[in-house]
Amino acid sequence: MKYSVSVNKEKCIGDAICTALCSNWYMDANGKAQFRKKIINDKEYAENKEAEDSCPIGIIKIMMLE
Repeated sequence: MKYSVSVNKEKCIGDAICTALCSNWYMDANGKAQFRKKIINDKEYAENKEAEDSCPIGIIKIMMLE
C-alpha cells in the first residue's frame, strides 16, 4: 500500500513534534514542518501516522493512494 503525505505549512506553528516522532519530517529554514518523502509505504506509515496524530493543530494529513 502507498500513502501520500501533506502538510499545511502556512498554519505550522513550528513546535517540531513531528520531527521528534518521525524521521520523514524536518523543520525547514523558516521553522515550518516539511516532509522528506511525499509518497510513503506501509513500513513508513505508522511513524508518519504518529506525527499526524500528534500535531497539535492537525495540519499533517496522510491519505491512502489507490
